[in-house]
Amino acid sequence: MDAPEALREFLAYVIANLIDHPQQASIAVGRSSSGAIVYRIQLAPQDVRQVIGKNGLTVSSIRSLLNTAAEKHGLKVSLRVGAARDLEQEETPEQEQAREASLAAGDEPAPSPPAGI
Repeated sequence: MDAPEALREFLAYVIANLIDHPQQASIAVGRSSSGAIVYRIQLAPQDVRQVIGKNGLTVSSIRSLLNTAAEKHGLKVSLRVGAARDLEQEETPEQEQAREASLAAGDEPAPSPPAGI
């Protein structure tokens, strides 16, 4: 098992043990324009609060563990958590890369359409 998949399995284990509806959770893996591996966790709306935690402490701890494990393999990672409908409004890694390339070329950024994961 390669490192990104092992990290995904780690996230799946941790998240499943924090939430009430693990059957509704999913983890999408992509890459950012900077080459970091992006993990997008989609949850049932009522489970988001449990993963974020009070003042964001739970998700911050998960990110710390994920970053520490990723550094061991020489990887950079990013973690995004939200309800499925919230994450649909975010850019995909491909859209982010296109937007950054457009900005670097001096073009005006075009609004990104919602993307399904």
